[in-house]
Amino acid sequence: MTKRFIAAIMMILFITTVFSNVVFAVETSVYTKTQIEVLVREKLSINDSMKLNQANLTTRDLQQKKMWNLEFQNEKEGIFVTVGADTGEIMNLHRWGDSTYGKAVTVLPENAKRKAIDFIQSLEPERFKETEEVVAEAPSAIVYSIGRDIYGGENYHFLFLRKLEGEFFPNNYFRVQISGVDGNVTSYEMKWDEAFYNNEKSLITKEEARKIFEGEDRFTLKYVALYHNNKDERRKPLLTPVYLYAPKKSDLIHAVDGRLLEAEEIYYHDYYLRTTTQDMGAKEMAVGRAGAEVLPEEGVISKEKAEKLVGEALSRELDMKELRVQSSYYSQYHYGIKGKFWGIYWVDEETGRRLHATLDAEKGEIISISYSKDPIGIFRAKELEKLQETSVDETRIKQEINKKVKDIFPHIQEEELQFEIKSVEGEGLVAITSSRYIHAIPYEENYLRITYDATTKKIIGLDYNWYEVELQATSNILDKKTISNKFYDTVGFEKYLIQLKDQAARKKDGLDIPLKQLAPVYSLKVFHFTYIDAVSGKFLNYNGEEYIEKDHSIEGFKDVKNSPYQSEILLMNKMGILKETSELFRPNDVLLRKDAIKWIVEVNDRNRYGIDKKAVHFKDVDKEDPYYSYIQTALEKEIIEKTNDYFRPDETATKMEVTQWILNALQQKELAQFVEIFQIPYTDAEDIRVEDTGYVALAKYYNIFRDKGRVTTFNPEKVLSRGEFVSVLYHLLKDKL
Repeated sequence: MTKRFIAAIMMILFITTVFSNVVFAVETSVYTKTQIEVLVREKLSINDSMKLNQANLTTRDLQQKKMWNLEFQNEKEGIFVTVGADTGEIMNLHRWGDSTYGKAVTVLPENAKRKAIDFIQSLEPERFKETEEVVAEAPSAIVYSIGRDIYGGENYHFLFLRKLEGEFFPNNYFRVQISGVDGNVTSYEMKWDEAFYNNEKSLITKEEARKIFEGEDRFTLKYVALYHNNKDERRKPLLTPVYLYAPKKSDLIHAVDGRLLEAEEIYYHDYYLRTTTQDMGAKEMAVGRAGAEVLPEEGVISKEKAEKLVGEALSRELDMKELRVQSSYYSQYHYGIKGKFWGIYWVDEETGRRLHATLDAEKGEIISISYSKDPIGIFRAKELEKLQETSVDETRIKQEINKKVKDIFPHIQEEELQFEIKSVEGEGLVAITSSRYIHAIPYEENYLRITYDATTKKIIGLDYNWYEVELQATSNILDKKTISNKFYDTVGFEKYLIQLKDQAARKKDGLDIPLKQLAPVYSLKVFHFTYIDAVSGKFLNYNGEEYIEKDHSIEGFKDVKNSPYQSEILLMNKMGILKETSELFRPNDVLLRKDAIKWIVEVNDRNRYGIDKKAVHFKDVDKEDPYYSYIQTALEKEIIEKTNDYFRPDETATKMEVTQWILNALQQKELAQFVEIFQIPYTDAEDIRVEDTGYVALAKYYNIFRDKGRVTTFNPEKVLSRGEFVSVLYHLLKDKL
């Protein structure tokens, strides 16, 4: 009997142990927090002095993505890293700190590029082979984006686009930022998908693509109160008739069948994500580890367990049907509270219902819920169409509204309104809107917006904006055909690869993932004007000024390669000090007074203070002159003195003059006046005026001309070359400022 009892107890203990292992030994589909920290430290050579400050797990369930977001920090710097939670791939990196602030750029462009390439190859050597550095032939939006940054600030920016079968695929790339001060990688981003392109099919030509664009009306004629025409005070705004380009659908044409793609067909990456990134490796993980749970670290519940707890609790009272998990995050903080938390978002895309829940990941307790069943204004297209057909009599409503508008606003003429009627929430409730129409041309800053109960015939909402205006002549407005031809001739078309949505996966499982096979498309090139003047046909920017195309290429100066001052010129240009508009720097040309002052002011304090543009201190420097602000700044900061009414900006600057200006900018002017305490440390003392003794001595002391410790002449009347002077300023900035 005793033996049987002991055997039974042992069997119960054995079964309990087995089931305990089943319950608690959950297989995880992702790297744990400990594992991912070790992996990231190894890949990025992060030593133990950098402590792990935060570790958050993020999922995007509809895209089948899982990411760890890690933050390392010490007293001097910090590093933020996004890494695939299932793949271990470094997706994003951002490094910050104050160790380089205000210091001179010392890394040349070619060295920075080499560092960028080495870094990418250390992480993704095989993928890098499929990329090409951005050049002018790349898609125009990409060239514009990188061109804005590459020669600005202290950092270098490099972008390598994926290229398949000779075609660029802009959704996949490596983006790297290198510090120009110390050469460290300060930012890195990788976007990569499992994708291929079959280029065996014949494609339509650019000319055929243009005909497709021209076959549809893509231009809208409107009145606009342009700032350029209304910047002075006016009793009435002056309206200008303009054309605006209005895209159709996606504005992308499939290069195989010539079909204009619907926006819903195209798979869009989020444009610049630091905490999330798309990677098809997640799909491979899901297949390889089917049934595994997302378990970020020991001692907490899995994401799937958190979902189940919320579903069990809320389904007792709320309609949880058709709600799908859209995304989640695992965090150490919740509104300032430190702990371990799961945040999960559900959505029913069919009805617009949404749910957000936050749980204590250790206790499994729900601590916040946000649920929306019937968002205002959200209707399915078929239901809205049916509602309009069965319950909205547009003719009757327009008659009723016109009468009510006439009673309220008798000054509004019937021809000034073109009402649009749409059903809103509730039977018989409609939204009625109209811009103001002048000579059949809309002016959208004037409008009526009414919410109307068609059953009670009451206005329950009203939005109104209307005032007197003045019009430019409209008798000679250009026709749309003329505008269309000029627009397409100027902008042009380009071809590249895009991803299309996997509609089968979306229909079957509700997933938002791309097809692996890429599609070639034709698109308009990027353009940066806003309007087309309907009278003159000129392209206008947002302010109404004539648009002047800027060169967004990423080339530097073309004439400094063999200059002895090449490095200094490139580095000063990188810091944004030279501010030259030409692709030629002319390093051997003589230094002009206006350029010397411009660069001294830029080096000294970057021209950041306000200038009174109403004051004109020199008769030969007009306030519209591009050098005006620099010369006025130099005068106000006592870098130069006004000895007469003329500055002589286009004359050459002597070595003595630039010495005085540099030392005045360094606030050494007062000291330089005490000539009796200085001796001239150069062998041509007889050529130097007594009153300049202090300046010359201080020039040697500060090593402005890099002749400290050498016996040499000063040559006060020498005229430096542009390259030589830039070299002087660079080393002064690097060594002294």
